[in-house]
Amino acid sequence: MKIRLCVALVVVLAALRAEAEPVTLRFATAAPDGTAWARLFRAMGRDIETNSKGAVTTKWYFGGIAGNELQMLDRLKKNQLDAVMSGGMMCMKLSPSMRALRLLGLFQSREEASYVLGRLRPTIDRELADAGFHNVGAAGLGSDMMFSRTPILSVADMRKARLWYWDLDEAMRLQLAALGVPAVGLPVEDAGRAFEDKEIDGFLAVPTAALAYQWSASASYLSELHLGFLAGCMVLTHRAWDALTVEERDAVTGAAAKFQARLEELGRSQDAELIGTLFARQGLKKTPVSNALASEFFELARAARDSVRDKLIPGALIDKVTGWVADYRAEYSRPRAR
Repeated sequence: MKIRLCVALVVVLAALRAEAEPVTLRFATAAPDGTAWARLFRAMGRDIETNSKGAVTTKWYFGGIAGNELQMLDRLKKNQLDAVMSGGMMCMKLSPSMRALRLLGLFQSREEASYVLGRLRPTIDRELADAGFHNVGAAGLGSDMMFSRTPILSVADMRKARLWYWDLDEAMRLQLAALGVPAVGLPVEDAGRAFEDKEIDGFLAVPTAALAYQWSASASYLSELHLGFLAGCMVLTHRAWDALTVEERDAVTGAAAKFQARLEELGRSQDAELIGTLFARQGLKKTPVSNALASEFFELARAARDSVRDKLIPGALIDKVTGWVADYRAEYSRPRAR
């Protein structure tokens, strides 16, 4: 008799859950609305709703309307948000191992960064979980390049330019200081105005961000010298994740995996189009990265990486990541057997 009552109770509770109002996950991001990023975010939201048969919906706060990434983190902890699509800064706050992607001059392709990000995934998952969050996924956003008012053709030119960097990026701040570059840290939303007011001479940004925030339309020159690599992540609070059913979690995970693949492909295709032709149509001129500039920069970058060793990033992790990059290059640069 008791067993039948328990079964009946489970059936009733399941029916009530099915008839309940949809769960709404509140997402925030610094990405501006109307951009290709925002369209992908909305597509992921639609996929979550479809995959969950309407049980889970999403509400989006774009363009830093919920504050900067550290303020978003505070809102997550206060239950004012459920999830954040981080452009990297919050990721590195919660998962210090992700700072290794910011090592100056180390990553020269998306493929190298993706390889390392994959190797770091178990560590990132663990660090985020320890901080109270579920890691839904991480993806590469691209290499930082220099968008400037005047051409940058040498390390000496870099040391004369006041280049903007995201003020929350402590790893980049320390390394640029070690390199002797007078970089200026400001919030993302203040960068464009600072350039107009000539408080800065250019931007350190990934190409897709330069397009999204219209910095590429303000600058005159682009140097394709790869500095750091920026990776983003998508996190949910344990509170929000634990409240979902198994089926709803599967719906979120599946939609997020699809989104991650789309985001990676968007980054690759947009980088090729922007650097290939679209930036030139905006009037942006590409400056050559000479052998002399590359040689001097990469030599100095190795020394600059020591400025974060055992401070922001454990030396053992730097050595491990450097080894992974070397392994990747050794594997994929050698001729394939036919």
